[in-house]
Parts: sequence; C-alpha cells; structure tokens
Amino acid sequence: MCTNCRHIAALLLVQAICAASLSYASEPGSAHAPGTKQWRQYDINQDGQFDRSDIDGFIDRGGLNIETDLNGDDRKDVEDALALFLELSVMDRSCDRIVNDEDFEPVDPVSVPEAPGISTVRKIVEECVMHAIPNLPPDIEQQAFRSVPQGKILSFDERVFVYQLAGMSGLAQQNLDAASWGYGRAFQTNERSAGSIGSLAFCLAVSDRDAEALLLLAYARSLFRESAPTATSLGWVFARHGQNEEALKYFREAVFYTPGIAQYHMNLGIILLRMGMKREAFEEFREASELDPADAKKLLFWYTTKPPHEPPVKKSLDPEEFKQQIEIERKELQEEGFTEDEMVTPWDQMSPCEQARTIPELLERRYDEQMQNIAQSYSDALSKRVEGVIMDFWPRWKNMPEDWNRYISGIPVVMRTSTRLTFNSMMEAGHRRASLTRQMGSELLGYSSFFMECALQQARISANEQINSWRDMPLTAESMAELRAEAYQEALEEAINYCYKSQVDQAYRWLTAEASPYGLPKSNIDAIDPQDFLLLFMVIPLECFNIKDYCPDGEGGDTRKPEFPVEHTVSLDLFIVSIEWNTDNNEWEFNIGAGIEVGVTWKPETGFGFQLGAGVDFMGMEEAVYVRIDEGKLTIETEEGFGVGTGFLSAGFEVTTIQATAELY
Repeated sequence: MCTNCRHIAALLLVQAICAASLSYASEPGSAHAPGTKQWRQYDINQDGQFDRSDIDGFIDRGGLNIETDLNGDDRKDVEDALALFLELSVMDRSCDRIVNDEDFEPVDPVSVPEAPGISTVRKIVEECVMHAIPNLPPDIEQQAFRSVPQGKILSFDERVFVYQLAGMSGLAQQNLDAASWGYGRAFQTNERSAGSIGSLAFCLAVSDRDAEALLLLAYARSLFRESAPTATSLGWVFARHGQNEEALKYFREAVFYTPGIAQYHMNLGIILLRMGMKREAFEEFREASELDPADAKKLLFWYTTKPPHEPPVKKSLDPEEFKQQIEIERKELQEEGFTEDEMVTPWDQMSPCEQARTIPELLERRYDEQMQNIAQSYSDALSKRVEGVIMDFWPRWKNMPEDWNRYISGIPVVMRTSTRLTFNSMMEAGHRRASLTRQMGSELLGYSSFFMECALQQARISANEQINSWRDMPLTAESMAELRAEAYQEALEEAINYCYKSQVDQAYRWLTAEASPYGLPKSNIDAIDPQDFLLLFMVIPLECFNIKDYCPDGEGGDTRKPEFPVEHTVSLDLFIVSIEWNTDNNEWEFNIGAGIEVGVTWKPETGFGFQLGAGVDFMGMEEAVYVRIDEGKLTIETEEGFGVGTGFLSAGFEVTTIQATAELY
C-alpha cells in the first residue's frame, strides 16, 4: 500500500479516543483525582449518569456552585464547568459519552497476542464483510466507486484507496457496518495493507470484540511496525481495560510515527492526564489545538488544563479601554448626524449591569474589524492565484483558432480550479474567524469576576431603590428586615442573570465556536477573474475585425461583407423572452434576456444551434451583434431590423450587415 494512502487512512481511524481510569494517580498541584463515586457530584440533573446535559446545566448556572477546582486556578467558577468536558472524556472508559458506575467496574486485562496466520486473518475479515453486507445498500460496491471517472482503469493501490475512503466515510457517519465493509474489502484487495487491517481492528474494538481486534492488530503490526493507526488502536483497547502504562506506550508511538495528526496528541494528552501528568497533557492538548484549529474541543481541553500564569496570560479588564472605545464610537455617530438619544450611553453614566452587557458588544466590534482585514487579505490573495490560472489559457491574440481552442480547453479548468481555490480560501478564512471568536470568548470569560462584581453592585442598587420606596410604610423593624432580605435576594438573582450569566453564556458560545466557510469581500486587486474569462466567448471572435490576419483566410475563416440580403421575420416578444421566425430561410430563434441575450436557433436542415447576442431595440428598430455556433462553425454577424405590429406580435425584416465565420472543428 502506498505511504500516502496509509496516512490518509489514518485520518478517520483517529476518532475520539476516550480514556477512563480504574485508578487516577495525582501529581502535586493537579486536580482532584476522579474515583468510583466522584462522577455522582456532576450528575446535576440526577438521572443516574454524568453526561453532556449535566455540563450544560452547570454552564447554564454560570458555573456557580461548582464544588471542585478542576482547573487548579484556586477558583471555583465557570471555567471549572468547562473543565467538565475533559473530566467526562477522562472518566468515560466505555467511550459512549456517558459516565456511570459501569465505567469503574473491574475488567479483565488484555495483551497483544502472537501474530496469527493469514488464514485466521482472512476468516475474521470475511466474517466482518459478510456480516456488514445485509445492513448496507445492495449497490454499495457501485456507490464506493461512483466518484471514479467513467472508463478510468484503476491501479491496484487506487482500488484499495477507494475502499479505504468508504471505510473512512463509514466511521465519519458512525456507521460501523459501512466502515467494516470498506476496510475489509480494502484488505481483501491487498493483504499487505497494514492500514486497512488496523482500521478494521478498530471497528471490531468499538463493537467490543477485543479478542479479534487484538489478533488483527498483531497481524497489522507484523506487516508494518511503524503504523500509527495500529499503535493508537492498541492504545485505545488498553485504555478501555484500564491498563494505563500499556496505553501510554502505544499512544506515544502513534505520535512518534505520525506527529502531524491532532487526534493522536489528544489521545496521548488524555492518558497523560489520567496518570496525573497534567503538565505533559497540557502540551499535547496545545499541539492538538494548533494542528487542528477547526476543532473547538481540542482548544477547550488545552484551555482548561493551562497551568496558572502560563502564557498567554489572561487579559485583565481595563475599564478605561472600553470607555475610550465608546467615546470613539460616539464621536463617529455624532459626525454622521445622530442625536444624543440615538447614541450609546457614555461609560461613566452606565449602571453596573449596563457596563457588563456592553462589553461583549464592544469586543465583537473590535474583533470584527480584525476579521474584515484578514478576510480582505484572503480575497486579494485569491484574486492573484485565480488570475494566475486564467493566464495559462488567456488568448495570445495571434491566431484565432488557437486562441479559441485554448479558451475552450481552459473553461473547465478555470471554473473547477477557481471554485476549489475560492472554497479553500473561504475555509481558511473560516478557521481564522473561529480562532478569533474563541480568542474573543477567552477574553470575555476572563472578565467573569468583573461581571460578578457588577451583578453584586447592581443587586445592592436595585434592592436599595426598592427598600427606599417602603420608608413611609408602617412596618415593624422585623418586617422591614425580612423585606430587605427578600428584596436583595430577588435583586441578586435578577442581576446574576443579566449582569453575569448572559455574558458567561456568550463567552462559552464563542469559546466553543466551530469553523465554517467565511464569505470573502470583493477583492481590492485589479485582476482578471473567471467572469472576464467567460466573456472571451464574444471577445475572441470580434477581434477578427480588429487584428489583421487574426482569423484564417478561405472557407474556414473568410471575413467578408455580404450583399445585405433582406430577410422577412415574424416575432413574438414576451418582455425578456422572444421568439422569431425567419420566413425566408425557415429559421427559428428563441432568446432570453434584455440587452444581453442568450438563445438557441433551429433549422429543419441543421437542427439546433447556440447564440449569444447584445443589442438595442427602440420603437421597432433593432441593432444587434450575435455570436453563433452551428454545424461546427462559429459565426459573428451584425443585424439591423425593423418591425411593426400590435401587442406582443410584430412582422418586419432584418438585414445582415457584417458577417465573419470560422471553422471550429
């Protein structure tokens, strides 16, 4: 199997490798080690398990009432609630995204057996493929090769690669039958494919068929010792059995063999954290996040294991900075003619809660400006790359047939390549946007203490306003004390929701933002674009009149002025759609458009043709230029015409004043 195919096959094999321990060795300064019953304190909804819904519950409360300092920053706050995502992965031995007592029950240890014979491997693979087929579409084989160009003869390695892609697709869709079939067929096509058999072993392990999985992994290891997919699958099996040392060994091997795959670093980071090596885990999560910036989970794991004072240090809130930003915005609005009532309130005149709620808006404007500059740079760079592709097919303006053939051959290349380059640029910009959004979320989350202080100040202000309204009421001291306490509690609850919790929720959404294509602005570069290239359809033929000897002489390209025959027409004009019948040559024209027209022609002798035209029509008089393709010839002609009629129907005549033809093939 080719090296590239093997590496690509690894990409989907590295599905999230969960690691949960039967024991958790702590190091000085690390978070509290999870024990058999510790997961219960995170079961906030009391449904008998710890899962994503419990984490959402903690975050919905703004991280309040967290009992454990999970990230070791000497505070119990919303960042500890975010650290629960990592805690869930660490404790989830079964890798089902749920933690309960079953994840801590003892399991029998496993070991890597001797590599089996080929007959044993064939039997396991055949059983996997046959077991999967009844659960798959009957044309699964045809579907797998549907993307292959018709008539293309695939090489041996290419067929293996197609099957591996089917296996990857199955894993991506969490369809183990499709994945098992794809990897099984890949191995049946090439029994020396270590990546295929290692990936099939992973599917077996996910299905709790560890004994067979280990046999296949042992065989894969005998084929190719330095296979990262095989190593990480072995680590995954050992991790699920609580054999930390063995799992660590194989996860380290996977990173060593293929250091450029982010998920391998994630797997290693989780097992390191499980064994109490938090500092090393942090470095692996950082590497994973840098390799795969589109995955918010990798960044979240790095963020929540970051040691205190580890660069980049959280930015402390500077009220003066936001005050200045508001003043700048107020000045800009004032210059645009806005009144005082229409402008944002000055910072010093805001209530504590208003200040807290304004900060996310100010951050978003600031980061949006950065993103606009970044997106513009991507757009400008894209224009240069696309122009470079177009210039390979741009006319040389020396010979019309050569330029035309170059143009025709370039259309699919230019359109396909420009589309791909545009999508790639939009994805790259999307990754930068996601990165900036997470940075914005991190900054906003760092202000959580300020938001809580705003909530406390707002609660005191609101409660005092309520209490002052009762001063003239005949109440006993005891009743007044009770009312004060109730007023403050109600004011505090409301203030926490609006001054603290909403900002923390926003920070969480930004911190976990996923990457998606980002729309690029119009380029500032004056470059040739695909639309300019497509218009050569009309420009190239017209140059026959401007460039001497550009079009060939003789029958294939005689440029001449005809003797202006008058031809009679009958037309039906339905706004942008028109139908015209030439009664002299029995030709029909069907056109769509206004100013620029696209249409087809039809004659009984020659059948259908194609034409593109531009012209004006005023009070029955018409002047137009048409480029036509019919019977393998390209014709340029200018027409003048006149018609009279009522409603949509008219009759008249047209005269061809200039005509040039060229053979296309």
